[in-house]
Amino acid sequence: MEYEIKFKGRVHGPISSGRMSRDVEDYSHDVAKAIADEAEKVWVRNLKGSIRHPTPYYWTQIRTREISSTKYEVHDGGIVYGHWLEGTGSRNSPVTRFPGYWSLRRMDEEMKRRRGTIAKRILREYRASGRLT
Repeated sequence: MEYEIKFKGRVHGPISSGRMSRDVEDYSHDVAKAIADEAEKVWVRNLKGSIRHPTPYYWTQIRTREISSTKYEVHDGGIVYGHWLEGTGSRNSPVTRFPGYWSLRRMDEEMKRRRGTIAKRILREYRASGRLT
């Protein structure tokens, strides 16, 4: 048995106008940027709280860079001693007594816990302004 269904309809509203698609793209971008910006702040906070003899040069080099509209990179600009400070360098323990501060790894763990909260906050803001409802 074969069935054929035909219907006519009109589509209107945010889906047909393309607004929904733009809002989803904007939302994805805003969430990625907010998470990256917060990750940068957390990394710097971890460093400021860990470094025994702080000089601000290293943490002033930590930046966020947009790779695509939904992908960001938080980096230290390739500073040579960054791996040593983190504890992943070849000159960390057992070669020396310094194990590293683990500030980047601690930031990563914290952001894994907080990213959902950040996304929900931005979604509430979008919905309050009449987008993504």
